[in-house]
Amino acid sequence: MTGAQRGEPYIGLRPYESDDQFRFFGRDQESHEVASLWLGNRLLVLHGPSGVGKTSLICAGVIPLVSAEAEVLPIGRLSRGSAFPMAALREHNPYTFAVLSSWSPGDVLTRLSGLSIVDFLHTRRTRTDRYGDPLPLLAVIDRFEEFFHDSPDRWRYRADFIRGLAAAVERLPHLRFLIAIRDDSLADFLAYETQIGGQARARYRLRPLSRDAALVAVKRPTETTARSFAPGVAEELVDSLRTVSLSNSVGGATQVVTDALEPAQLQVVCSELWRGLPDEVREVTAEHLHDYGDADRTLARFCAGAIARVASDHDVPEAELGEWLERTFIPEHGTRGTVYEGLSTTGGMLNAVVRALEDHHILKCESRSGSRWYELAHDRLIEPIRRMNRPELVVDHASDTSAADYLRAAEAALADGELTLAGKHAEEALRLCDGLDARIEAEAESFLANIAVQRGQHLVAERRYRRAAELFEALQDQTAVGRLLAAVGALQLERGEYVAAVKEWQGAVARLPGDPGVQVELARAFSCSGQLQAAVAVYSGVLTVAPEYAEALSGRAQIRADLGDASTALEDLHRLTALHPQYEQRPDVRSARGLALAIVGRVDQAISDISTARRDAPDDGAVLLRAAKIARVRGDEEAASRLARRALSARRDPLLPHQTAEADMILGTPRGGGELRP
Repeated sequence: MTGAQRGEPYIGLRPYESDDQFRFFGRDQESHEVASLWLGNRLLVLHGPSGVGKTSLICAGVIPLVSAEAEVLPIGRLSRGSAFPMAALREHNPYTFAVLSSWSPGDVLTRLSGLSIVDFLHTRRTRTDRYGDPLPLLAVIDRFEEFFHDSPDRWRYRADFIRGLAAAVERLPHLRFLIAIRDDSLADFLAYETQIGGQARARYRLRPLSRDAALVAVKRPTETTARSFAPGVAEELVDSLRTVSLSNSVGGATQVVTDALEPAQLQVVCSELWRGLPDEVREVTAEHLHDYGDADRTLARFCAGAIARVASDHDVPEAELGEWLERTFIPEHGTRGTVYEGLSTTGGMLNAVVRALEDHHILKCESRSGSRWYELAHDRLIEPIRRMNRPELVVDHASDTSAADYLRAAEAALADGELTLAGKHAEEALRLCDGLDARIEAEAESFLANIAVQRGQHLVAERRYRRAAELFEALQDQTAVGRLLAAVGALQLERGEYVAAVKEWQGAVARLPGDPGVQVELARAFSCSGQLQAAVAVYSGVLTVAPEYAEALSGRAQIRADLGDASTALEDLHRLTALHPQYEQRPDVRSARGLALAIVGRVDQAISDISTARRDAPDDGAVLLRAAKIARVRGDEEAASRLARRALSARRDPLLPHQTAEADMILGTPRGGGELRP
């Protein structure tokens, strides 16, 4: 524990992390209850409103309790806002990839992009207890509401991701999932709850702090500091947050004391009080509380700052947003109003703005009869919002924002599916760099390239990746350069510039010699360019150091089958499906096995495999070409020609140039059955 940590007992609005457990108080009962439910069920759903402290409870309350009797993975997230050059990764499920990369933050991302959740967990070394039995494996996916509010272009990956979670629970008896989700998205998740957890599942709703728990959360963190509260002052602070001033219908005022406190508001007030105190203060008095920790004044600044950030992010006039908030959610009688979320707006404001206010703990959302309704996060914000909107109250919420801050904000926006906002923040990071911070400038260029890829602007993306590579080259960061060259190579491969792509991937491999994923992509580039023997050599090199690498086994087996080397192809395929059973159902693998089986004379099995592959991938050029080759082995030249023509006309998965030459050869030089040559 550092001196700085001891001197700063409150963390403000950020969630508590595992290292913060020494100052996380007030949630003992909840921590023990959640720990017990997590260990005892295959699936635990932890839910509550925004800002109630779900992430903090998991990290600083629950994980320290269970880590001695279980293996706990790092906190998982469903979105990955990152400057990593995403074009360097092959097609993957973005939800699966985000979760795996957060569970294994030090892993090679090119390896993770090709794994399912089951594959990833199977590759981990299982920890056992002293009797040799596997310890429970505890996995968290936090902020699961992102799954239901993501950009539409990712919706097609949802079903596969849910199947992956369910398969992991089914096949790994020692696995225990914890899903943390906001209350307003719980109803959406219920459709998947049984599919994932079966009958061994539970739910736990995290509620705001009681008065007694809030007092513990205020007092206990100060025990490791040189300061303490004078008698009654902590109680006064807590009670000021519990007391709500309301106006009645005839203009009179009344005060209501609530039963619960929002942890986010408590942290905001305590943190500002502590930071505002003069250094020499050792006992916090009522006078100090009034001068530096007035709840209305502090919460007004908090609301104004949040509204300023949201207004700037979404190009809404700040004053207009503040007035809309008061007009919409604080009716004349002074209680909280509720507003229905429409298809694109809520109370006349764009839904993206309203959801941003929820993320900043100004609003909260509830699901009622299948609809979403917004209201203020707490009655305690009524008076601060009114104060904030009065011109006589000057609220200073300005702060110096660095290029790094803007880049982190861009990553958060991208994680939430806000491409335009993410690009705006990243461009501002570039502007602030202005040659002053080459690393941040390079990361911003790579980040903007990722956005260009998502928008289909591949030439723009390639230009930005190359600029980022130049900056990292000057910084002598060869790992980053290698990843960026891989991204450029992937874009060139997609455009059909195979020779150029090989050159970029070779440059990537030279800088990332220990990354088998990059080597596999080099082999794929060789294969696309028609250099099949070179591809086999690269795949073999990968398998020398990583003999179970699925994509290397699959790639080498398919090329060997296409080259007519049937026996070694079948050896690779047998090993592949034994180690990775899910590959057996892939059309490219089944068609390659069908071709190899036909060559060695096992025609009936070959027909079964190729029929299944064609059924599952009816417009795949490579599958149709292999079907044509199998027809030639059987001596059916008419079928071979018909299938070769279909292979040449495939548009969804077209033939590569060397495959086109093979199809033309089948059509132009018919031969009798029996022998098959590449």
